[in-house]
Amino acid sequence: MRGQRVADCVRRPCGGWTVVVWLLLSLLGSLLLVGISGILQIDMTKISRRAISTNSTTTMTAMKTTHSQVRLVNGRNRCEGRVEVWHNGTWGTVCDDDWDMVDANVVCRQLDCGLAMAVGSISEYGQGSGPVLLDNVDCKGGETDLGQCGSLGWGIHNCYHYEDVSVTCKDTSVLESRGMGEPTTPSRRNSGLRDGTIRLVGGLDYCQGRVEVYYRGSWGTVCDDDWGMRDAGVVCQQIYCGHAISSTTNAYFGYGTGLILLDNVNCNGYENQLSKCYSLGWGIHNCGHHEDAGVICSGSGSTTVPPMNTETMGMGRGFFQTASTAVTDQTELVTEATTAVTPVAMTTRERPTIRVVNGNSSCQGRVEVFHNNQWGTVCDDDWDLPNAQVVCRHLGCGPAISAKVLAYFGYGSGPILLDNVDCRGSEGELSACFHLGWGQHNCGHHEDAGVICTPFQLVGPGNDFGMTERTPTTRPPSEGLARLVGGQHRCEGRVEMFSGAEWGTVCDDAWDMPDAQVVCRQLGCGEAATARVEAFFGPGSGTILLDNLKCSGSEASLQQCSHISWEVHNCDHSEDAGVTCSLS
Repeated sequence: MRGQRVADCVRRPCGGWTVVVWLLLSLLGSLLLVGISGILQIDMTKISRRAISTNSTTTMTAMKTTHSQVRLVNGRNRCEGRVEVWHNGTWGTVCDDDWDMVDANVVCRQLDCGLAMAVGSISEYGQGSGPVLLDNVDCKGGETDLGQCGSLGWGIHNCYHYEDVSVTCKDTSVLESRGMGEPTTPSRRNSGLRDGTIRLVGGLDYCQGRVEVYYRGSWGTVCDDDWGMRDAGVVCQQIYCGHAISSTTNAYFGYGTGLILLDNVNCNGYENQLSKCYSLGWGIHNCGHHEDAGVICSGSGSTTVPPMNTETMGMGRGFFQTASTAVTDQTELVTEATTAVTPVAMTTRERPTIRVVNGNSSCQGRVEVFHNNQWGTVCDDDWDLPNAQVVCRHLGCGPAISAKVLAYFGYGSGPILLDNVDCRGSEGELSACFHLGWGQHNCGHHEDAGVICTPFQLVGPGNDFGMTERTPTTRPPSEGLARLVGGQHRCEGRVEMFSGAEWGTVCDDAWDMPDAQVVCRQLGCGEAATARVEAFFGPGSGTILLDNLKCSGSEASLQQCSHISWEVHNCDHSEDAGVTCSLS
């Protein structure tokens, strides 16, 4: 019976469904194994990616917390030179687009080099090599690291190495160790001073000078942004010096040191101290010490306001005296020139004098200047023939023959009072030329400057100084003459001035309607309609003569307005100033 049933299953399909079921189960099992394998691979990938992501995040965090390194290359010391930054394993340079004193101060602070004294470009310290790492750097002033400032990003630029930027810092610790400059840390006798205490520095007496304010143990300066007569009036009242005669700008009384403590001060006039006036807040500013504010109060020994333009100081009528005397403590020939001011209803001290020491005649020797009741020498950094020409004229000698460096006439003694003097040659005295400020230098007496002049010749009447020089009688016409270029008529255009036998432009930093008003009046073009900036009438060429002009609007010419030294600027011709006057 059983054999019959088996034979029947062989002849016809009996129980075929069992085979099908087994086949399906085998297929499902295979699919299940493939699925499990895939899931395991995905989980491993996620774990791996998560590990990589964690490591990457850790790396990025580390990059953000790492400070950028900066160095100055090819300078005379570690605090001057071409700016280079370290990034991604290499040193690279910084492009000079938008580079200014605010950016330079961040570099100097990062290097513990004090304050920025100058910024340069066009490879002043030589062209760098390798990548240009930063461009369009824009610091706000409070950064402690150049990498914290805004820029286009690492390695993004449109520059060449002839645009590498440089910085010159003033290492205040070095100056103070030499006994120069003013200490920024209080002495014991100053420890009782209250925040907001005021002093005036660099003037003829305690009622005129650069405004400095005391805050949390340090003296600091005030920036001249928005500085005016009401602010000056509060200062004069606070120090019991009467009322304000003049509010000075652009470091009229010399560059300060240390912190800039107040900016954009705006007093109503009735405040009993400057710190109660509106300002941006203690230590918040976008300034350099070339913008230090000052005042002249009615309690000052001089009742006549000196000219606001430091370039014209010493150009008034007066006389020179030359005399040969022997220095009591050393055998040196000394020739002094004292500029005495003709009395005009004022009581004032004699202006700083100049002398040449240790030469073979009264018209050659080591240059020494008198300031703050002491004689001091001049450092030979940037010392050249135009500087010597100013000295020779001041001494009443003929034209300069040679500008001597490296203590040609022997080492001086005492303080080094001037450094980086840069004259155009037409100034009336050496202190009217650009320099770093009284007592600010990085020199030794082995760098004392000297001059050799041609002997002077006395002549008869007709010369204000009673003597003449063997200089050419032809002069560049109309020094300070203004013109407008590129406009539709003679009373609008780019502002240009004539100085030193050439026409030059004016930078638009701080350029506004009072400045434009002075130009229009100077040209006989009526009232100013618009003050133009950013080369509105096209970029000029040649020298940029003036920057940071701050006119009150009542001056007869731009020369009488406050400004930083001639040909000192941080501009290019894309910033040439212009005006449109109402009368064509």
